Amino acid sequence: MRKTGWKITAVAALLAASIGLNMKSDLFSVFASASSSGGTIDQLEEELASHFQSRSEHFTLQYKGDKHKLSDGLQNTINVALSQDDYTAYILDSYLYTIRSWGNLSTIKLEARYRETTEQTAVVDEMVSKAISRIITPQMNEHEKVKAIHDWVVDKLQYDETLKHYTAYDALTTGTAVCQGYSLLAYKMLKASGIPVLIAEGKVKTGDHAWNMVELSGNWYHLDMTWDDPVVKQAGTQQAESRLSYNYYLKTDEEMRADHQWVKSYPAATQSYSSELSRLESTDSAKADVYEKLTTDLGLHWAEPEHTVASLVELEQDIREAVMEEQTSMHFRYLHGSELATDLPTAFKQAHVSVRYSAHYEPYGNDGSMLVQVQLDYQ
Repeated sequence: MRKTGWKITAVAALLAASIGLNMKSDLFSVFASASSSGGTIDQLEEELASHFQSRSEHFTLQYKGDKHKLSDGLQNTINVALSQDDYTAYILDSYLYTIRSWGNLSTIKLEARYRETTEQTAVVDEMVSKAISRIITPQMNEHEKVKAIHDWVVDKLQYDETLKHYTAYDALTTGTAVCQGYSLLAYKMLKASGIPVLIAEGKVKTGDHAWNMVELSGNWYHLDMTWDDPVVKQAGTQQAESRLSYNYYLKTDEEMRADHQWVKSYPAATQSYSSELSRLESTDSAKADVYEKLTTDLGLHWAEPEHTVASLVELEQDIREAVMEEQTSMHFRYLHGSELATDLPTAFKQAHVSVRYSAHYEPYGNDGSMLVQVQLDYQ
């Protein structure tokens, strides 16, 4: 199931800046201000970032300089300030600002609302610290840490079908969240483990969406834990089963663009993770077994030629060989996933083998191929 449901409202409620000496002073009476001295744009960015990160709800800043330059550029200045910490940016629900100027001195008053309180974030930090102490060991390298955190988050959470839980606090205390909650929790855990991480936003077929990006061995990758946590209805029941997947685990820009779009500028993700693991396995002999295990655990080995069936003719040959060797099962990736339902019975028929079979298959990644498991019964 493809899931969205996050709200891009961090800058949704914006009061247009007003400039002029004739502005009534009671316009600002609703603000309980903590004033700062005048400064440059760079100082303004730092002060804004500090107030947002400390969850200030009402604050006043001063700026010395061209009031028109300030008015035209304040929105960008706020965006830059928020970009210093993605966690803060994505728990900010809305903000309003006004500007009042006297000559070259401007007073900026800002009111902000947040989805998560400082007390709630403290709970998140404590729970994240405890989780990391359980799932991360000193022997793990950064690749192993990312997988451990991915698996913990996907196993811990279920997608919030009510679209009410947006924060890491919601995710940890209720066990459910929309994509924004997944991304915020992943951000906290990855950053606490020393992994460079970002929150990315964009669109998918069903609407707005958020996910993460991480840097490993100098390469950036996309990581969508929400979409790696599909909800599957068991046949004949109303019970939902959450299954672990790696279809959106450490993907390149090209791989993600198959069903994710984004317009903001993010670090380029160009290196295939499968190729990177192969390189590391061959160059880091001390950790070669670790990279080999990661390749297998993530299912990346199914993309290798020896595990791939590329045509109906090849499928028929593999079935014939499996029966001749009296194998009880077959496991492979079939390139033409959309044709598997017809190709599989056709291949068994054309192979002229006396055997019954049952098959289970599911999409492999988003390239149209299928991961297939066939059980053979010789009775």
